[in-house]
Amino acid sequence: MVNRREIEQMVDQLNRLPSNQAQMELTPGKAVGGSDVVVKNTPQKPWRANLSRTNEGQRSTGEQQWNAGLEWDNPSGLADQFSLRGGHDAISDRQKASRNASLAYSLPWGWWTFSYLYNTSEYRSVAQASNVNFKQDGDSQNHQFKAERVVYRDALSKTSLNAGLSYLRTNNYVEGSKLAVSSNRITEAQFGINHGRRVGSAFVNIDLGMQQGIGALDAQGNHDPRPGEADARYRKYTGTLSYLHPFQLWGENLSFTSLATGQRSEDVLFSSQRTSLGGSASVRGYKDEFLSGDSGGYWRNELRLTRPVTLDWLRPVFAEYGAAAGYDQGVIRNDRYNGNQHGRLSSNSFELFTRGQHVAASVTFAHSLERPDVIEREAPIYFRMDFFL
Repeated sequence: MVNRREIEQMVDQLNRLPSNQAQMELTPGKAVGGSDVVVKNTPQKPWRANLSRTNEGQRSTGEQQWNAGLEWDNPSGLADQFSLRGGHDAISDRQKASRNASLAYSLPWGWWTFSYLYNTSEYRSVAQASNVNFKQDGDSQNHQFKAERVVYRDALSKTSLNAGLSYLRTNNYVEGSKLAVSSNRITEAQFGINHGRRVGSAFVNIDLGMQQGIGALDAQGNHDPRPGEADARYRKYTGTLSYLHPFQLWGENLSFTSLATGQRSEDVLFSSQRTSLGGSASVRGYKDEFLSGDSGGYWRNELRLTRPVTLDWLRPVFAEYGAAAGYDQGVIRNDRYNGNQHGRLSSNSFELFTRGQHVAASVTFAHSLERPDVIEREAPIYFRMDFFL
């Protein structure tokens, strides 16, 4: 007896890889009244490379950024995936610089998926206090292991549980002297549940998690932190809800996306564990200004219009173009120790974009709206150019 859900899980695991287009079909079997399950797949090129230029970096460490990436599907023949990514500021000097790199690997095994992620970064900047300039620099390394198990699936939904372990090491210096307060070794145990569901033509995904600081893997001791000091044995709760609805209206191809994410902790967290508002990935109307805290979150909404390119002379380069209108808002809770770093942020944005097989470009105009008094108004413009192979 064939378990249809097991076949669907196998097809899902194959289609994790962008180069696969697996489909399941039931065909008449040799036995009377029987049927055979046939999985058809027409794999594409197993590797992809990209190069991008953006202005989404910080002014203090390099606003203009180059990024590159390489993905390799099925390197061992087990439907696994390997990827490398890296980036650095486009205009380095002695005062400011930044660079980052990451390595990722994932391996499916039946109802399980195992993954490993490594990130490293470093920066250099100049700060000013009392009209005196001083040099700052630092680096970080992060290792993360994760195991995920699908525990339920049907024709419309899928639910999975996951557990993981991460180790983060950060070093920060001022004029060559190491800052003990912000140089940390943190090990974190992670547990979560994920549920995805198709509702009509829309897709809904819910992700809930809990992260606990622990003493494994050379993590720093707790040392009974005083009030206001970060707790190495912290606990925090996270949640993300996303919604995607593609639809047609008056013959136009539209899609609405909404994403709400946040975290809550009753402990004082290290800066790397806090949540931040501001930038192209959260509240787009704030680029140089931001709020951060132990508890908070943001909500992003976007309506996107996409049209095919009809001009013959453009088709070899661009296949589609369009526009998107967005509205974002976020909040940082007023905790006991975060001073005036709390309140609400909101902004709106308008994006123009185009995309083809080997190139994509976008420009986003954003404008700040609601903000606390400690945050200045902004009207950032984000641009991005991508090249694909």
